[in-house]
Order: sequence, then C-alpha cells, then structure tokens
Amino acid sequence: MARGIKDDLDTPREVYNWKMYMASICAGFGGALFGYDNAFLGSTLALPAFQTQFGLTGLSTNDVNTLSSNIIITFQAGCFFACFLALPFAETIGRRFTLIIASVVFVVGAAIQLTGHIESFYVGRFLTGLGVGPLTVVVPLYICEIAPPMFRGRCIGLFEISYQIGGLLGFWISYGVNQNVSAANPTQWRVPVALQLPLIGVFLIGCLFLPETPRFLAKKNRIESAMTVLSRLRNLDATHPYVQREIANIQDEVQMERALMGIDPDDSRIAIARKLAKDCIRPNIMYRISVGVMTQFIAQLSGINGINYYSPSIFKSLGIVGTSTGLFATGIYGVVKSVTALIALFFLVDRLGRKTLLLSGCAIMAFSLIFVGAYLKISPPGTSNQGITGGGIAACAFIYVFVVGYVSSFAGIPWILSSEAVPLNVRAVSATLGAATQWLMNLVITKATPYMISSIGYGTFLFFAAMMVLGAAYVWFFVPETKGVPLEHMAAVFGHEGLIEDHPISDEKRTQDPTTEQVDRV
Repeated sequence: MARGIKDDLDTPREVYNWKMYMASICAGFGGALFGYDNAFLGSTLALPAFQTQFGLTGLSTNDVNTLSSNIIITFQAGCFFACFLALPFAETIGRRFTLIIASVVFVVGAAIQLTGHIESFYVGRFLTGLGVGPLTVVVPLYICEIAPPMFRGRCIGLFEISYQIGGLLGFWISYGVNQNVSAANPTQWRVPVALQLPLIGVFLIGCLFLPETPRFLAKKNRIESAMTVLSRLRNLDATHPYVQREIANIQDEVQMERALMGIDPDDSRIAIARKLAKDCIRPNIMYRISVGVMTQFIAQLSGINGINYYSPSIFKSLGIVGTSTGLFATGIYGVVKSVTALIALFFLVDRLGRKTLLLSGCAIMAFSLIFVGAYLKISPPGTSNQGITGGGIAACAFIYVFVVGYVSSFAGIPWILSSEAVPLNVRAVSATLGAATQWLMNLVITKATPYMISSIGYGTFLFFAAMMVLGAAYVWFFVPETKGVPLEHMAAVFGHEGLIEDHPISDEKRTQDPTTEQVDRV
C-alpha cells in the first residue's frame, strides 16, 4: 500500500504500483512546461539584456508595464483559445494524441521566440500558448481517468507539483544568468527562453509511451483495449475481480449517460455534440461542472498570478532593491511553493480531503494579504531611506505565508475537481471550462495587477483578501468532499445516489454505495 493512504479494504495491494505513478509522472510533467512558461518570463522581463533586446530601456514605467503585460497576455490568450480547440481533439482522437499534437505546436512556438525580434516573439508566445493551453485541459483529465480512487488526488496533484518545480526552475535560471552572464550579452535572455525546448522534448518522449485512458476507450466501445490498459495500470490480470468490477462500472456509466442524453448509434457527430451541449445544462450536471469552474475563478481572484509575474516589482515595493536581490527573493518564493505543493498534494490531499484544504487555504491567504496591505498603508514604498525595514521583512514573510496557503489549496485542487466531479460524457467539457476560466482570469488579473499596485497600492492586497473571504463561503456551502470516491460513483456526493449501479468484488467485501458517509470513512 502507498504510504500515507488509508485502504478502503476493496483495493488490492497491487493497485498501488510503480506503473501507475510512472504514467502520472509522464503526463504530469506537462505541468512543468506550464509552470516554467509562467515563471521564466516574469523574471526574464527584469533582465537588462531582455530589456535592451526588445526596446524596454528608456521607456516610462507605464509604457514598460504595458509592453510587459502585452507579452505575457499574448501567451495567455493563446492558452485560453487553445482550451476550446483541445476539446474536439480530446473527444475524437483521444487524450494521448491531443497531448502529442499540443507538444509539437509548443516546439514551433519556442523556436520562433529565439529569433530576437519583438514581432516574432509575440508570434512565438502565442504559439506556445496554443501548446500549453491543451496541456492544462488534457493532463489532469488524462490522469483522472487512469488513477485509482484511493490516490487519485495524489496522482493529479503531480501535475501541480510539476508546475511548481517548473516555476522554480524558471525563477532560478533567470537569477543564474543575471548573476553570471553580462547584461550586454544576448545569451542572458536566450538561455531561459531556449530551455523550453528540452523540457517539451522530455514531455513529448514520455507521451509516446503513454497508453490511451481506459475510460476514453470504453466511451469509443473499445472494451477489450480498455480492459487491457486497465489491467496493466492496476498491475492485475484482466480476469481479476477488481479489474472486472471497474470496467463494469465504467460501462454502466457510459450506457447510463448515453440513455440520459438520448444518444443513438446512428447519430452524427453534430447531433451528438448538440445532445452533449443540452446535457451540460441539466441542473445536476451544471452544478457539478460549476464546482471546478468556480474554484478556478476563486483561485485567480487570490491574485496569485499577478504576484507570480510581478514578484520582483512587488518585493521592490516592500523595500527589496536591485535586480539580483529581487530575483533572489522571487527564487525563494518559488522554493516555498514547490515544497508546499509536494507536501499538500502528495501527502495531504487524499487524507485531509479537498474541502478541508480549500477552507484552510482561504483563511491563510486572507490573513496574509491583510497584513501586507496594512503594512503598505502604514509604510508606503519610498518613505524610508534605510532600505528594507523590520516591517518590510515581516511583509515579505507573509507573501511567503500567502503562497503556502495558495499552493496547499487552490493551486492544485481546482484541477482535480474539474476532472473528477463530473460524469465521463461531459468530463472533457468540464476540464475545458475549468482551464479556460483559469486562463481568462489569469489574463485579467495579470493585466490589472501592475496598474492596481501603481494606482491603489495597499488596496490591491485588501481587495484580494476580501475575495478569499467570499471564496471560503462558496467552498463551505457548495463544494462537497470527493476524496476516495470512484469516478463512476461521484453522483452520490452530489445527492444523486440513484444514478449509481455498483458491481461488488465479492459478497463478503461488498460495501455500501459511496455516499457522503462512506467518503468520510475513506
């Protein structure tokens, strides 16, 4: 049994195997690309060589803010639109091939960025966005559909852990070139940009060895292939009762959803798409989709991505001056995020549960943001000639405390909920809407953050704190606990036990349907 996970007594020890973790790591490595691209550019924008190459020197602060945010937003816009482009691919050619196609697009975009012209840099950033966007949709979806219920949160959490490690790499690469490469040498900015290529290469090679998900195969009526893949991932023979039970539950859900949607074998793809759209507005399905969408919305209203992108500027406003010093503080910020992600998403998410971590995260973030805002109100930037003060040190510390709250909750759990809370037929739709919400709000907050800091200063942090209080209220009243629940039984925690038909492993080990009471037991 995997350490730190309570067994449900129905799960054979063989299910906790290296094959499952290796598949999750290979797919989850897509998060490293997502994280690296989010992190390296924010730090690279502060490098003197980058500012010289792309005409940022000599511009006013507002002009620099505009150009910097436009470069960032070009990437985010590509990610947003690509989320919707990924949906038909994921539903027709499969999860695995969608990841491979997105990787190829990313390679082209990363190569174009190295030409050193502002126009081509914009094009390259947009193309890498078209490559990263599908990863944020399909990677959590893929892992969700292959992982056993008892440690599904941990497996999907590997996506976020990889994201944080990629972000950490992005911060420290920029710090390293700033310290060791001359500002007059274009290599200073080319190294962090070029590192995108080996990262995507590792991910692409990993994707070539991944199987298609058994649930997608079952949805396409390829039952034998689904059973073969499931048997390999569970490290059990295809005739084992556990595998037989899981494949039977998958088939039941597919048939039930088709019946509810009124899908006929002779329906065209357009007809199926229309019925799918109609199914998405059923009240029960809308509620289940909204959980992933709303938690992504709340995550961005914490202000995290504005802080990520403009962390050097934020630390400067707290009294830390100098490019290298600001980047160093930002690098430590990345270390804190990575360690927190590993602890929360590998060890806690399947023990404490999704809801507990979300609520604690809201409390930690709100308190930290209020402290930072209060400090900036009492001691505005530029009022002291003594460098960073004791209060400034405390404010910087609470930026780190804030990120502990965020990473342990809203960094990874919305990706989990977007994929696991919904039935198979609308799972790709839910993953798409969740990822698109993340990118849209990411774009809005990133665009607004530098102007908010310049215009209202401390009020920026108080605004985000207020959003966390409202977020906690939403989680308390509307987000059910989903830890340990099989995907095909998820309707139970949303109050629809009648939609579940379970297949026991044996009469002696038969347990009740996974109502909320059983979820808490697990």
